[in-house]
Amino acid sequence: MAKSNRAETAARAAQLRAQEARKERQRKQVIAAVVAVVVVIAAVVIGVVVSNQPKPVPAATGGAAALATLEKLPESVFDSAPAPSPQQAPAKLAGGTALTEDGKPKVLYIGAEYCPFCAMERWALIGALSRFGTFTGVGQTTSSSTDVHPDTPTFSFKGSTFASDVVAFQAVETQDREGKPLETLDGENLALFQKFNPGGGIPWITYGGTHATDGATVDANAFEGKTYDQIIAGIKDPTSDIGKTVTPAINVITAQICAQTDNKPANVCTSQGVSAASVLLKR
Repeated sequence: MAKSNRAETAARAAQLRAQEARKERQRKQVIAAVVAVVVVIAAVVIGVVVSNQPKPVPAATGGAAALATLEKLPESVFDSAPAPSPQQAPAKLAGGTALTEDGKPKVLYIGAEYCPFCAMERWALIGALSRFGTFTGVGQTTSSSTDVHPDTPTFSFKGSTFASDVVAFQAVETQDREGKPLETLDGENLALFQKFNPGGGIPWITYGGTHATDGATVDANAFEGKTYDQIIAGIKDPTSDIGKTVTPAINVITAQICAQTDNKPANVCTSQGVSAASVLLKR
């Protein structure tokens, strides 16, 4: 009888140990499952936070040097440039009236930092306006990383100023490179934009209120994959793909401005490249 009781006690103890072992395994499985869920939730939260963070602007290496060069290009670069195409000349605005500021014809640029075609057009616009005056505060940036022609090296007019004795310039960068509101388009500028550019395309530039360009006047393909150094080197070389599109655009923009400044300054407006481009202007 004693042996039978010991056997039953041992069996019962073994059964209890097995039950405890099963409970321990279940407890560990539950803990592991909870940990796994927490890890997944944390990963999702981190992913959402990271995705909502603004993407950093790619390094604008060479931007300052390129801008300094663009603003001081010698006349020989423009005089050796190919002739511009008719499509690069500003169109005459039907019903357009003179747009001035402080008694000077006004060039009005409307664009955005994210816009790749604005990015390209700024090279030509800065090159042309620098023949009439001096910029201050132009920044370096790139176009959007998620649009066509991503991360095109360029400049931003946000917060910049332009000084000239013969022409006024105003720029409105409506959105940053992430598409968020930046500068406000309002008043007379908004009225002109809506009247003559109802489609709302950018860049839109009016020269003196009587002529305008809608979209880039340079070849987008020439900019593909280029760095600041490569773009400015190309502008200085009239035989390069960049040189064949940007320098003619600079000449025809210059010719359009000269037509509204009574050909001042004379040394710019009577130069070989500008004189050749002026034949394309829409009178």
